[in-house]
Amino acid sequence: MPELPEVEEIRGYLEGNSLEKPVIRVTVPDTRVLDNVTPSSLGRGLKRASFVAAHRRGKYILLPTDNEKTLFHMTSEDDIPDIAKLGPEPLSRGFTFKRFQAIVSPRGNPIHSVLMNQELIAGIGNIYSDEITFQARIRPDRKASGLSDESLRRLFDAMKLVLNRAIELDAELDRYPKDWIIPHRKKGGMCPVCGGALVKKAIGGRSSYFCPTCQK
Repeated sequence: MPELPEVEEIRGYLEGNSLEKPVIRVTVPDTRVLDNVTPSSLGRGLKRASFVAAHRRGKYILLPTDNEKTLFHMTSEDDIPDIAKLGPEPLSRGFTFKRFQAIVSPRGNPIHSVLMNQELIAGIGNIYSDEITFQARIRPDRKASGLSDESLRRLFDAMKLVLNRAIELDAELDRYPKDWIIPHRKKGGMCPVCGGALVKKAIGGRSSYFCPTCQK
């Protein structure tokens, strides 16, 4: 599933190219993407409607329209159960280190899993959790509750840096810095810093890559 930087890139594209234009036709190549709505009812609801804004919340894109009867009209994020449960946006001005510390430090789970918990922090998935822990030089399998304040500060700063930089680079992996772990997250991948072999480990049911030499 796309993570915060990829979804933000899509949101920006939609905002720049798809607003205030009437929907002429609705095509659904794969009905599995729909939930509690049929292609025909979706088409009827959106036809001749226009999107008036493009918002992002975590990994979700919200597209309110000018037609209150359409299925995409969302008057409140609280009306959508998954979105209502999302944690704070990691790049919002109000998401300070103190708030990050209060959310993360009591958790007894691996920090990799804590960063990916959408009810704690919205938008971070497997790939960027790996990058954040790599840039902070912290093993992803360490318990969050066992991290020092200094380690938490490194994680917080790395989170802001990685997500902002990924958005600046349009979430294009081939443009990411050479000292990032993301391009090397694969079988036989080598650490871009020390040159050692990366380790793949299942953490909380998800595969994580890290450097056992650089990350402690």
